[in-house]
Amino acid sequence: MTPDNPAPFPAPPRSLKELSPAVARHCLRLERALLAHGLCRGHGLLLAVSGGADSTALAVLLSLLAARQGWRLHACVIHHGLRPEADAECGHVQGLCAALGMACHVRHAPVRELARKAGTGLEESARAARYALLEDVRQLTDCQWILTGHQREDLCEDQLMRLVRGTGWPALGGMVDCDPQRRLLRPLLHVSGRTLRQWLTQWRIPWCEDSSNADAAFLRNRLRHDLLPRLEAENPAYGENASRLWRLAQVDAAYWEQTLDAALAVSPWQMGGGVITLPRDLLRQQPAAVRLRLYLRALRLLNRQHGGQARAERLLALDAAWQAGRGNTRFQFPGGLMATLRAGAVTFAHAADDEGASPPAEDSGLPSRRG
Repeated sequence: MTPDNPAPFPAPPRSLKELSPAVARHCLRLERALLAHGLCRGHGLLLAVSGGADSTALAVLLSLLAARQGWRLHACVIHHGLRPEADAECGHVQGLCAALGMACHVRHAPVRELARKAGTGLEESARAARYALLEDVRQLTDCQWILTGHQREDLCEDQLMRLVRGTGWPALGGMVDCDPQRRLLRPLLHVSGRTLRQWLTQWRIPWCEDSSNADAAFLRNRLRHDLLPRLEAENPAYGENASRLWRLAQVDAAYWEQTLDAALAVSPWQMGGGVITLPRDLLRQQPAAVRLRLYLRALRLLNRQHGGQARAERLLALDAAWQAGRGNTRFQFPGGLMATLRAGAVTFAHAADDEGASPPAEDSGLPSRRG
């Protein structure tokens, strides 16, 4: 099976009437969720389809809803060039799309070369390349949103990874289901992968198994195959609890965004030229919980790729130094960012832009001082 010669594909369901009542109800809930994002007749959706069970189920479900709602559907499969079976997986996706009457776009990402040039890991480079190519195809096809097949087990793994890496609340709740900036939706985020595979089995629709998902070199796989089954053995409702934690996190995230906006409306920070300064008057009016989140918002604005990786202990150390009234003190953060305390204000900038300050602190979270 090759991308240019897709294999024959079983006939998928063509209407909700061909689904079991339980699956039809799921499908209608999915439809309502998508309509809540302002989708109208004629709008386009780009599906990220890898050939795995999750994205295959997504493609089938969306083909049913698109027929009802008049949406245009496009699929995109990314060939990472990392595994010998990638050609066959692209062929699988092409066969699926042909059976669903959906346009299919194949894109190639030289991940090994990209990782070597960027000095990053294969998984990180593949993810970055994948989303960049999806965005290119979204614009090419004039689609409103990119849809991925992330499901509840992915959410559980993401929460655990964030916990291991020291993520704070409410980001600890896990990946969002809607990212307007990247025009990204994850409509299956609260459906279990087991359920999706059961649906595909009922419909006699095949899917591909990615062999790299068993590679214990990746943290996500170790969590998926070792830790997560143990947690589910302790509590079979662990996945449902993860979804509830996610919902609480979304409520709290909205609250904190409103709180930060209100604080900045009263006492704005100074922003320009890649530098953000939180003035003393702004910080003095806020409790520690708000100050910490103001620091994190500044980091994320300056470097969206790395700002969210700031460790809690480093932010806490920065705030402790501010409370102690220390001046001429610097803290280094991921992405080449530096926080500098001067005269009761905290300034965030890229290290090269922080003029007149002391040499960069060691990447240990500990401040350095000038004489």
